[in-house]
Amino acid sequence: MEFANKVVLVTGSGNGIGRSIASSFAREGAVVVIADIDRHAAEATCEEIIRAGGKARWHESDVSASEQVVRLFDKVIGEFGVLDVLVNNVGSTIRKPIVEFSEAEWDFVFDTNVKSMFLCAKEAGRLMLKRRTGAVVNISSVHGLGGISRRLPYSTSKSAVESFTKTLACEWALDGVRVNCVAPGYILTEGMRGAFASGALNQDDMIRRTPQARLGTPEDIAEAVLYLSSKRAAFVTGAILHVDGGYAAYHGPEPVPSFNHVFEDGPAVSHQA
Repeated sequence: MEFANKVVLVTGSGNGIGRSIASSFAREGAVVVIADIDRHAAEATCEEIIRAGGKARWHESDVSASEQVVRLFDKVIGEFGVLDVLVNNVGSTIRKPIVEFSEAEWDFVFDTNVKSMFLCAKEAGRLMLKRRTGAVVNISSVHGLGGISRRLPYSTSKSAVESFTKTLACEWALDGVRVNCVAPGYILTEGMRGAFASGALNQDDMIRRTPQARLGTPEDIAEAVLYLSSKRAAFVTGAILHVDGGYAAYHGPEPVPSFNHVFEDGPAVSHQA
């Protein structure tokens, strides 16, 4: 296992995509540090990993607050002395027209989605740059690529995450620390299920708009993060990897971007050994 005994910190890993990322690293042998503002969710993720035979620690932490980030990294240093991988996963959104947004709501989205990455990367850099090795993976969104109504702070913040990734990748490249970004499409998480149930989002519309005609899973994102953190991606830095079933690639006018090919005489190509 490539990540055997590597120390991996995943923010916002009490639920959803972060939880899947943490569990995937643990299955690959890593010691995973679970950091989440929800202590009960963090503890539950940690216990789940340990029950499965993995190694994990959990810490209650608001990573948008500098003093809590410093305290979190002090604990990591005190227990492990090193950090091999940082996954900046924590994120949040508020859905409403911009004319209804308060300044506090705008600040909340940016603090959660961007400031947290700055604070954690700053502390991680102090560890990784001295050792001249390490990987940082930031979680963005397909909505960092373009606009979406009633999500102005979210979309803008995710664009900032992508610029943050590219700039930091260039700054740290000669010191052996790689920085990349995964931009998920629509992923079936607990939060997404809640949005479907409340009517805030329409699942059928999302599936129709996605060329692969399905929603992604948290495991789809976790696999991409594992790749970007691994030696297989040794020459990859500053990359934005869209894991979205083709969502970001499609710019046509039709509401359904893909179709099934049907051939009267069976498959178009027959491969023979």
